[in-house]
Amino acid sequence: MINPEPPLLIVAPLTDDFTLTQMPWCEAARTNISVNRAKFKNLEMVEVIVDAMPFRLSRLTAAEARRQLTAETSALTFGDLPSSAESVIGVAPGDNVITARHIPEVNRRLLSLGKWIGQSLAATGAAWMPSRRLVNFSTFHHAVDQYLAGRPFPALFRTSVSEVRSGHFMTTGLNYFTGQEVRLITPEGYDLAAVSKHLARIIDNITTHGKIIRPIQSEGLVQGETLTYTPSDNLAHVEVGIANDAFDSDRVKI
Repeated sequence: MINPEPPLLIVAPLTDDFTLTQMPWCEAARTNISVNRAKFKNLEMVEVIVDAMPFRLSRLTAAEARRQLTAETSALTFGDLPSSAESVIGVAPGDNVITARHIPEVNRRLLSLGKWIGQSLAATGAAWMPSRRLVNFSTFHHAVDQYLAGRPFPALFRTSVSEVRSGHFMTTGLNYFTGQEVRLITPEGYDLAAVSKHLARIIDNITTHGKIIRPIQSEGLVQGETLTYTPSDNLAHVEVGIANDAFDSDRVKI
């Protein structure tokens, strides 16, 4: 049996005697899930089925959550860590879908389940561990609703971006979906708004179509702009460059 670390954490105030098998599910959840109480003997873990797809829920105390959230050193910044009065519910793909975690159908159900858990428990926050992002629950709820309504991949929650040096940007968290991170190199004159717009398009394309396995080019976001994609030898990252013979900085600002 595969028991991966949960990629999604929902932060909520829970009593000491709370058990996952007694989750006070909201109405939307009750009509879409079933709980397999026989899967785990441990009351701190339970299997939930969403549209025939299994997901594993686990409970962490506030102390355990803080340790997990700060386990690895990172230049990326988390939001406020859980208080001593809050616990965390971890959500992970189950045994039958763990290898399909990158598929949009699995992702949508995992995010839906996280939203329903938060609604059921008056959650205060949500964390996506591959990107090391912790946000308030309302931000997570909105991002999930937008994604489920057909909007692009919720990159601002499920990936993080750091500027490793001037004009060079690196994603964290995209590997969970594609096995590949993005390194974006921008010409002089691109502001952060332009960088964000380009990364959002690049991330959505890669999560939709899969990792880049050979050098390719595509049209950019403005007329005359070209994006060049060059994967590393081991495909662990793809370097994306921007070429623009007629760059107009005013056209890429939001």
